[in-house]
Amino acid sequence: MKVVYLVCATGIATSSMLRVKVLDYCESKGIDIEVHQFRVAEMFPERINADVIVATTSMPQEITDRFTVISGLPLLTGVGEEETLDAIVAALTDKK
Repeated sequence: MKVVYLVCATGIATSSMLRVKVLDYCESKGIDIEVHQFRVAEMFPERINADVIVATTSMPQEITDRFTVISGLPLLTGVGEEETLDAIVAALTDKK
């Protein structure tokens, strides 16, 4: 099972909206994922155990340097949504 972190400023509303889209899309591609929602302030590199992080807010460089981080903003606006979902799937399937 792959692990996806959804990160926004508060860890509630925005990441909840992403949760359904990411879960549904991954399921449609046959990828079993576990999703966790976080506030950006809760992101400590030594505690991250994610295959991919989808963020709707800026992430600290210490995280972007070490982990795969994909902008979730297109999933909110609808502009570039499918490309973003495809990037998430690619990141999940590229990890062994």
